[in-house]
Amino acid sequence: MCLDVVSILLIVLIISVVTYLFCIGSFTFGFYRLKRTSLEMSKGIKNHSSDAVPNLKSVSILVAARNEEENIKRLLQAVYNQSFNKYNMELVIVDDHSTDDTYYIVERFIQSHKDLKIKLVRAKEEGKKKAVSEALHYADNEIVLVTDADCDFSSEWLPSMLSYFVNNDLKMLLGPVQLSPANTLFEKLQVLEHLSLIGSTAGSVSIGMPVMCNGANMMYCRSSAIDVERFRTDMDIASGDDMFLMEQFIAHYGSGSVGFLLDRDAIVRTRTMPDIKSFVRQRRRWASKTKSYTNVKIIATALIVLMICLSMALTFLGGFLNPMLWVVYFISVIVKSLIDYPLLSMITSFTKQRQLLSWVLPLECIYPFYVVIIGLSSLLPCSKRNRKYPLRWR
Repeated sequence: MCLDVVSILLIVLIISVVTYLFCIGSFTFGFYRLKRTSLEMSKGIKNHSSDAVPNLKSVSILVAARNEEENIKRLLQAVYNQSFNKYNMELVIVDDHSTDDTYYIVERFIQSHKDLKIKLVRAKEEGKKKAVSEALHYADNEIVLVTDADCDFSSEWLPSMLSYFVNNDLKMLLGPVQLSPANTLFEKLQVLEHLSLIGSTAGSVSIGMPVMCNGANMMYCRSSAIDVERFRTDMDIASGDDMFLMEQFIAHYGSGSVGFLLDRDAIVRTRTMPDIKSFVRQRRRWASKTKSYTNVKIIATALIVLMICLSMALTFLGGFLNPMLWVVYFISVIVKSLIDYPLLSMITSFTKQRQLLSWVLPLECIYPFYVVIIGLSSLLPCSKRNRKYPLRWR
């Protein structure tokens, strides 16, 4: 290999590492600060009962469901079990053309739980974004809490989110999402990677530059969401109902209008993907929306991650022509691990999954190739069969 090419690779790799250090270092600082402030603020609002929060308004929980007969009953029971006055809450479920018994399971639940107000409607148009939008318009309350049909949470989920939202005068509140189980190697790596995303989400919000969110745990003002809806141009993109909405909130109300609640009571749990094929399909769908972002900070963060992963992958491949680059690659893996470790350590402590830290190095070894492959494949057009929704929305 030409020395000039080796030099260029090394320079690009060094620049990538430095910019990545600045980015993740900022998120790590933000997470640490959020951890301290959340602990202090929670002392005054830990009593989450509906009578304990001043100026509390009612809340609508929004769920878009498609072919969730295996999960919807668990979600319904989790909502019903909330430590909150049922008079002050409602559940709105929009069934998006399910071909299984999802709709009928909800119907039977409504009949046997009449003390909880539940609205069940069939979606007029196909697609999760449109289903969530329909649910938003069916909601009666100004504050809405959005989750997915395959999720589970503690009885303090709604009260904890609502308490923080009201006390901090926010337009949008993001909450933690945790994957489970973490038994096999594949599941462990999924959980650890997802925790890095949640940690980065929390840290970025804390420093005033939200760059990620998860639609399985979001609270926001209904009127604000409806106001910004007319500016959205992403309704035909298969993914991103959460990210594009957050972009609009930031654009119209400022980054300070978005908060993150770092509270174990607020954790929403969902399942890991069962196999590599479904995992890749999900991540491709997530990555495909990146080219449609308009927020400069979100785009810059995505480019920084892609840049370090691409430079590391190219360095490894260059090792077949110059073995010295393999040494450089493994040094870069160790350096990246050291950069990521503080944030991963804090987020795994928060979720009580510190045992996963032993898998950081294996994940770091494969992560650059995973990001590059998913990123490049997401640029390819989906097959005609996959342009619509898969059987489920995972």
